[in-house]
Amino acid sequence: MASDIHFDPFEEDALADPGAAYGALRAACPFHHQPAQDGRPDFYVLSDHAEIKTDILQGNPIWSFRFGNAMKDSISDVGFKTDGDFHAAFRMVVQRGLTPPMVKAWRPKIEAIVDELVDAMLAIPEGRGDFYSLFALPLPARMMCRMLGAPEADYQNYKRWSDTLQFLTFEDPEPGSYETVLREIYPHFTMLIEQRQALLAAAGIDEPDLSHLGAVLPDDFMSRALVSRVEGRRLTHEEMLNICLAFLTGGQETTTNLIGHLLRRLLEAPERWEQLKADPSLIDNAVEESLRFDPPVLAHFRTSLGETQMHGHDIPERAKLMFSICGANRDPAVFEAPDEFRIDRPLPEARQHLSFGSGVHLCLGAPVARLEARIALERLIERLPNLRLLGVGGRVRTWMYWGHTGLDVAWS
Repeated sequence: MASDIHFDPFEEDALADPGAAYGALRAACPFHHQPAQDGRPDFYVLSDHAEIKTDILQGNPIWSFRFGNAMKDSISDVGFKTDGDFHAAFRMVVQRGLTPPMVKAWRPKIEAIVDELVDAMLAIPEGRGDFYSLFALPLPARMMCRMLGAPEADYQNYKRWSDTLQFLTFEDPEPGSYETVLREIYPHFTMLIEQRQALLAAAGIDEPDLSHLGAVLPDDFMSRALVSRVEGRRLTHEEMLNICLAFLTGGQETTTNLIGHLLRRLLEAPERWEQLKADPSLIDNAVEESLRFDPPVLAHFRTSLGETQMHGHDIPERAKLMFSICGANRDPAVFEAPDEFRIDRPLPEARQHLSFGSGVHLCLGAPVARLEARIALERLIERLPNLRLLGVGGRVRTWMYWGHTGLDVAWS
């Protein structure tokens, strides 16, 4: 750990080109101490791919998720913000609904939304527009609504809530502002849960189970939370709300950024777009390479539950460790020519990225995000083969997220 390494994730250069900044830090100092500055606490940055995957993300009891995944503490013992055996048991409530056959069954619904969005693009007389607002944003937002069981027509409002919560998670300019937004969101989801409880009551069902999904209850994840058990008991209302928030904040922004980055990288070098059209078998390679090269989430945090040592340095209790997804994804020990975007990078190599995490906190929505991106590319190269990049909009405001607010494209 060198003391003369300069790294500031809030500086303009790092915000504009995180791959270069985080990759340079990994090369110079895989374990870095970032001193407190500008009112932000000090923290440690780990960038080594193998160490993050093996020592941090496999359930290391020292490094806890209970204090949130941000620089500031957000203490909780509810739902996904837990550790150990309970976290694994709680994950199963959602994971049982995301088996490979169940994810595959979402394909027709995704295809229907994609075709509807492409139809709307083709109806624009000018033959150009903002790909983010026309496609990359509504596809995952609407799919989140369908999967959770929220009104799809309100997807823009859910996206607004999600953006606000994500910003306040990592940048909280006014203490208590996050809780203020929750007081707007929680009654809405409580109403939707109570509607399902009323359906069970009307059917005279006191002990619902998974067999009631698609029969008495709509087959969605809000209903799944209502009928599931964890450690032999029903979920509390707070735990059900935790699942709603996980879908709200985790099921939109990251996939929007994935689809946006993917199209940007393919179009900024037109030969890549032509290569993909000529060989659609490279779609999966392109999706995984996009996740590696442009991770939608640059890093996550863990908090130490006790004193420990790393790289010969004493780490105090309640220290913050930022594991750099972006830096690890540029590790030359894992990826050949890591600073190059290669559409034909071999799949086994590209899939070593940590953009969905690993181990006990592996992103549950990863299969759905991959499927949405895959179907998006299939349809775009088929129906909009003349896509061209005209310009890239501003950066998203949440510093730990990597994406843009606009992507101007033409297709006529």
